[in-house]
Amino acid sequence: KISSLHHWKSNDAALKEAQDKVNKIWDGLRDKADKNKDGKITKEEWTKMWEGCIKDVVDGKPFPAWQQDYMEFMFYANDTSGDGFIDRGEYTAIYQLFGFSNDDVNLCFDKISEGCPDQMLSKENFEALWREYFTAEDESAKGNYLFGRQKH
Repeated sequence: KISSLHHWKSNDAALKEAQDKVNKIWDGLRDKADKNKDGKITKEEWTKMWEGCIKDVVDGKPFPAWQQDYMEFMFYANDTSGDGFIDRGEYTAIYQLFGFSNDDVNLCFDKISEGCPDQMLSKENFEALWREYFTAEDESAKGNYLFGRQKH
């Protein structure tokens, strides 16, 4: 789906680069989570991996490399123009592609872009929202709207 928004063809170098990045992310996640190295990630392994990751970040440590790569990939996936910013049109295109309603997309973008010049998210804005998404205890925190409205 993301490749269609970026207009990547099957033989484009950008598509290959994105696929390589996703594989690197998965390899890093699997290495961190699959503690017994059986090629499977159990619910318990998954939960422990996330608990440890979030605790480390809350304690001031950086995200693990795979998570940093994932954040950068997601920024790049959203920034379809490649100008270094995510605008409403780009955010809308991505999240509607994944089935979000126009109302949800607009509500979320208004929330996450609040205070950003011209309502455009820079990579730094995105990183702050990403961190908040994974660490905020306040359900109404801006970062909790980064990937659409969370329904509990």
